Amino acid sequence: MTASRPLVLVVLAVFVSLAGCGAFFGTGETEPEPAITPATVPTDEPQAVEATDEGSYWGNVSVDANRSAVTQPRVLELRPNCERPPGLVVHIQVLALQNNDPKTNEGINTTWQFASPSNRELTGPYSNFVRTIQSGFEPLLNATGVRYGPLDRDGNTASQPVTVVNGNGTTTSYRWTVEKQTEAPYEGCWMTAGVAPA
Repeated sequence: MTASRPLVLVVLAVFVSLAGCGAFFGTGETEPEPAITPATVPTDEPQAVEATDEGSYWGNVSVDANRSAVTQPRVLELRPNCERPPGLVVHIQVLALQNNDPKTNEGINTTWQFASPSNRELTGPYSNFVRTIQSGFEPLLNATGVRYGPLDRDGNTASQPVTVVNGNGTTTSYRWTVEKQTEAPYEGCWMTAGVAPA
């Protein structure tokens, strides 16, 4: 058996196990959402990574033995579009921060891309956002494990508990809130309105 065959079997097992997880990721709407990819969000600095093949989120997935963390290096390439359900938007940002490179802050940049316009107004420019993450949300950066609680959705707002674990086994919990945008250029897209310690 070649080395790639076990990987294919693992990926297939992950897909099968995720097949019934629509409610976990906040799907279940009867009407399909429009497939709109809005314009790039301006930043103070150039984007760390150009977006490529945004629809392939689950490619090359690995899950640890107790299924508490999913590693996805390609998550750093993702940008908002209106095809992703709210739970997946939360997961993309948490995984981006978990895979952050402190030299380039690619994970923080990805999280900034998913911040709603109202969140950006509150936070200020990208440089302020980076400082806020590094000082107030440091446990999210390069966490060794992540656990997601059930998604709570109410109309155009959804929130999800997220608990991260560092290398020493210390846990920190947050409540991630996302909102479905109602104005262009992100109308119909789920973006982060705020993250608060839980």
